[in-house]
Amino acid sequence: MTVAMVLWGLAPVATRFLVLTSDPLGVIAIRLSFASLCFAPLLPWIKPTRESVSWPMIVCGLVGIVGYNVPMTYGIQHVQAGLAGVLLATEPLWIAVLSVVFLKEKLTRPLLLGLLVAFAGVVTLSVGGGIAFDPSMLAGAGLVLFGAFMWGVYSVAVAPLVRRFGALRVSAVTLWIGTAPLLVFSVRAMVTTGSNLTPTAWLVLFLYGLGPHLVGMLLWNYGLSKVPSSRAGLLLNLYPVVSVAAGVALLGEHVDAATLIGGGIVLLGLAMSQLRARE
Repeated sequence: MTVAMVLWGLAPVATRFLVLTSDPLGVIAIRLSFASLCFAPLLPWIKPTRESVSWPMIVCGLVGIVGYNVPMTYGIQHVQAGLAGVLLATEPLWIAVLSVVFLKEKLTRPLLLGLLVAFAGVVTLSVGGGIAFDPSMLAGAGLVLFGAFMWGVYSVAVAPLVRRFGALRVSAVTLWIGTAPLLVFSVRAMVTTGSNLTPTAWLVLFLYGLGPHLVGMLLWNYGLSKVPSSRAGLLLNLYPVVSVAAGVALLGEHVDAATLIGGGIVLLGLAMSQLRARE
């Protein structure tokens, strides 16, 4: 799952690189199409059945693929990749909270304090980085946070399906289910985006579909079949570290004091909430 975190940490950087010059909807549809095709050679081992393509699987596909990727991609248009990575690092907290609400896991004091501290970090990022005073940046940050919440929903909901049907089948079926409606509504955007992409952008799209979507999803779902959702979510702490470093190295992004302080507070909140796993 650590490899999955590195791949996902690079995802905001790739997304930011692509959406600065292309239609976000076209970018989403093309890269998800790549990822879906990557699963095609594995079809003999996947063998979707009527039982596996159930309402819970359909909901997970829509929540995890559409609900996460659409707001995240549109949001990154307006915030730097490093900042988006920090905001997406709140995913473990959403997973923990949802596990308490729906899986009846115990609400501990460390989790509650961690939530409050992480929220303070998000506020610091918002105000200190000027997001709260820039409507487009505020909307972008809000969309990225909503995407993080939707991934939390997916991670909690998909865990029993992975244990029942296996990581490979669940990863492929949920991806195909989520990609299908996007293709229906984004044909024009795909054509426009595809005609304007540079060779470098096409390479980034291909690697994006192969890495985070295929390898990352498989490793994440396999991990969820072995450990509880709330504990697996702890590894998501690597997300912002990779995103910030890659944003600086590959996109030349500037990391100001507000981002470092706010991001540090968010990570502190995550560290505090992790104590619940040892209780």
